[in-house]
Amino acid sequence: MLLIQRRYGAGEVQRVPATHGGDLGVEAFTFDGLAFQCYAAEEPLPTRERYEKQRDKLTVDLAKLEKKRAEVCALLGSVVIRRYMFMVPLFNSSKLVQHAATKSAEYRAKGLPHLAPDFRIVVVTDDDYADTRQEVLAQPRELIEVDAPDESSVQTWMGEHAELVSVANEKLRAILADEPRRARYLQTLITQHLNGDNALTALRPRFPDQWEAAKRCVNEKEHLLVLEYMEPHAESAQTVLQIAKELQAELAAAVPTLGTSLCRAVAWGTVGDWLMRCPLSFTTLAVGS
Repeated sequence: MLLIQRRYGAGEVQRVPATHGGDLGVEAFTFDGLAFQCYAAEEPLPTRERYEKQRDKLTVDLAKLEKKRAEVCALLGSVVIRRYMFMVPLFNSSKLVQHAATKSAEYRAKGLPHLAPDFRIVVVTDDDYADTRQEVLAQPRELIEVDAPDESSVQTWMGEHAELVSVANEKLRAILADEPRRARYLQTLITQHLNGDNALTALRPRFPDQWEAAKRCVNEKEHLLVLEYMEPHAESAQTVLQIAKELQAELAAAVPTLGTSLCRAVAWGTVGDWLMRCPLSFTTLAVGS
């Protein structure tokens, strides 16, 4: 939506929320006749399966333009759709373009009042808006807002996951001998773990592409940790703080739309998860200054 609004102007784009009565096959439209429908299949997929899912989604959504004609006309008002922009993260099959051409001719022949005589379906990705995408990414804003867990929630979680907390505590014991300080550090770390987990949970249904990219970045970092920290006393050992900052920077580079606070939450949440769950030993790490 940010991409569309930036390209065509926020005052020229009407979003169509789907939470009350569905989106009628249109997620947004411009007042000069462009309609947008977005779809992201759950990846990874082979080319044929991706094409089939995209083809079927396009077919189903187009049918709403006819089946729910009265509602769509009421939605559009005086707007007549000239171009139906089917936006996907990736398409690599010419068959999808062929299907779009076939459907374009089919729907032109129906003579629907809200479709222009030269109605056509166009399959696009964000690469087709590369300049606009750079403008959006240059001024990212938070995709979601997640409230930090309160102290009561953290204590409840620690009680329910005592074994994981014990593992993290033992790893921290070697670098934080002072027990009160270690307890405060551990509680703060677990708070960040819950914050990061809540952020990813909220991100997944609303922005699946960004969620997938963030998870991929985290997994890649974990694989590097396996290489770098295979031995407890590896010379390349870094501080917990450095690891979190590195992951935050890598997330920001991989998924710029996440924003600073979300990247920070996911990074620290992931470090907390690694300390509690993964087999890597962090006992040689020094908590950053």
